[in-house]
Order: sequence, then structure tokens, then C-alpha cells
Amino acid sequence: MNSFKAIPLILLATVLTAAAAPRFALVRVKDLYTSLPSTTALQQQIKSERDSIMRDQRAEQLRKIIGELQALQAQLSDKTNPLDEATNRKLARTYEIKRQEAQTLQQEFENFKTEQEKLINRKMVEGMRASLDRIAKMSSQISKERGYDVVFDGSGDTNTGVPFILFSKDAPDLTADVQAALKDSESAAGKPK
Repeated sequence: MNSFKAIPLILLATVLTAAAAPRFALVRVKDLYTSLPSTTALQQQIKSERDSIMRDQRAEQLRKIIGELQALQAQLSDKTNPLDEATNRKLARTYEIKRQEAQTLQQEFENFKTEQEKLINRKMVEGMRASLDRIAKMSSQISKERGYDVVFDGSGDTNTGVPFILFSKDAPDLTADVQAALKDSESAAGKPK
């Protein structure tokens, strides 16, 4: 083959290779997730539900019994005002009954708290998953519209603690575009139809 005839083929191969090179972009998922109003609302709801656990009647009753136990303990150990034998036995018996009551109530409260925490954690995971799915869907949509082949999360670390993106030279960052689209879609979803 003539070397002059090979040059156009090499140039054609180079152009085709350059045209077929994949296009990459970045999206900072963490930034998007924290900026979503639904994330803030979810965090407030979770905090409120966790606070309500500590306001449960069992918790209130347990705090009351602990206060009574402390008062009984103070009476029993008060050396400045000694008690007669019968009163001392009666206080000791009352103390032991209250202590057992507190133990039972504490176990009930711990069981209640554990179950409530499971429910709260399930809600939190479902809410996070829904928000992350929205971010992924919107990122995918914008990336396809703009002709990108691959989009990476530029905000997160891998499970080893090393950043997922170690280097990117002028990779387009679609975070602001995705954030605007998410905001528009959330506004549209909130409008009455």
C-alpha cells in the first residue's frame, strides 16, 4: 500500500477515535442531597419523632420513680436524723419495691424505644432512598440530554475512604443544573393541579 494512501486512512481513524471518545461529567450528590427541602423536612421529622420517644409516658414515669428512689435513698442514709428500726425497715421495703418497679419500667421503655428507633430508621432510609433516586434520575436525564456517556459522583468517598474521583481535569460539573431541575420538579409537584 502506498504511504500517501495510508495517511488519509490514519487521519480518518484518528478523527473517528476522537469522535467516539466517551464524554464524562461530575455531579456532587452529597451537595444535592443536603440542599433538597425534602432532606431538611425528613431530618426535622426524624428529630421530632426521636424527641417524642423521650416524652413518652413510660419515660416520664421512670424519671418520677427515679426521683422517688433518690429521696428514699437520702432518707435511709441520713445520719443526722436517725430512724427507728420499724421506720427504717418500712423505708427499705418501699425502696426495694420502687427499685423493682423502676427496673420493670426501664425494660418496658427500652423495648418501646428500640421498636420506635427501628421505625424511625426505616422511615429515614426510605426518605433517603427516594431523594437519592430522584437525584440519580434527574442526573441521568440531564446527562443524556447533554450527550454525556458517564457521570460520576464527585462528592463521595469509596468504602475505603478514598475519594471516588481522584483527578478530573476540567470535567463538566452538572450539579447546579441538576439542583435547578430538582427544584423545578419539586415546585411543580407542590403546585395544586
